[in-house]
Amino acid sequence: MSERSGKFLLGLVLLLIGGLVLLDQIGIDFGDVLGWVIPGLIMVYGARKVLGHGGSRFWGVLIFTFGLLMLIGKLHLLFHGLLAIGLIYLGYSLLRHKDPPKEAPAEWERQWAQRVLKEDALDHWEKGMTKK
Repeated sequence: MSERSGKFLLGLVLLLIGGLVLLDQIGIDFGDVLGWVIPGLIMVYGARKVLGHGGSRFWGVLIFTFGLLMLIGKLHLLFHGLLAIGLIYLGYSLLRHKDPPKEAPAEWERQWAQRVLKEDALDHWEKGMTKK
């Protein structure tokens, strides 16, 4: 970065800070301005998509609604609504889901289980010791 571009960046930052301080002194809070400008730009972008200037209308309506809810301070309604719809879908899918019928184990599994569970001489000895 050259010395000239460093001076330019510092000058730009100083202009921005000075402008914000001046706006604050005359009673215009920059946070309030951003609270109107950003949702407005989002709504304009969504409206352009709805009107067919590069994009899907569904996404345009969704983006416009997002900006509108942001503008009126009700953005939480969108997220709560999506959460509620997701929970309803999850509950419905759990209730609707049926377990497949259980199959009987294969013959080789039954034979293996019988061999494993078969008592041996050590088992007989342990039973004899616990009785005494």
